Amino acid sequence: MRVSLPIGFRWCLLLVVLLQAVHCAKKPLKITWDQFRSAITTNGFPLPSEAQYEGFVHTLEYAGITTKREAAMFLAQLIHESGGLQFKEELAYKDKSDDPYKSDIDVPGKRYFGRGYIQLTWAENYLNASKGIYGDDRLLQNPDLVAKDEDAAFLTAGWYWKTRVAVVPGVKKGRFGESTRAINGVVECNGEYLENSKNRFKYYKVVFEIFGAKGKPNEKGCYN
Repeated sequence: MRVSLPIGFRWCLLLVVLLQAVHCAKKPLKITWDQFRSAITTNGFPLPSEAQYEGFVHTLEYAGITTKREAAMFLAQLIHESGGLQFKEELAYKDKSDDPYKSDIDVPGKRYFGRGYIQLTWAENYLNASKGIYGDDRLLQNPDLVAKDEDAAFLTAGWYWKTRVAVVPGVKKGRFGESTRAINGVVECNGEYLENSKNRFKYYKVVFEIFGAKGKPNEKGCYN
């Protein structure tokens, strides 16, 4: 005997199915602690902390990174930018009196040299990252948070990736060189520091294999 369900009940049932489908579609990308640890140490850097692993995994979701290929690209760039997650401040300018990053929106007494795992620079970027992540200007008012707070160090890197790197045509398609160009292309893709950009790709190849990404690492987009 066929039973006819009330219209309201049928709509509720359909909604539950749709919500379950959306939940499955947004399932976070799984990178294990062993993969993360191995990606750092195999590239010749010290063992990272579990707090760094948690920060990295959380940031993948924030940055909209859903494939192991893009996760490998992201981590490879962080490895280069931070010396294997060892440094969260731009050592070249931290203790110097001259400031190449001065601008009209600087807060008096604050400096906006590179901080975080992707070396965020300039007051404008600190402000935009702060608004994008927290909805306020806390990072403009206190830029040291990007170096001292583990979550801020990763989330600002994720913000930069999401808004400045992943939007570049080719990055989502796996062209690693395009991500390098978006981060430091003026210096490393067309300048005298080509060896730096080639080192970034070397890190990427190692992470790509350890993460088990599909396909082959694509070097195109920077110096070739």
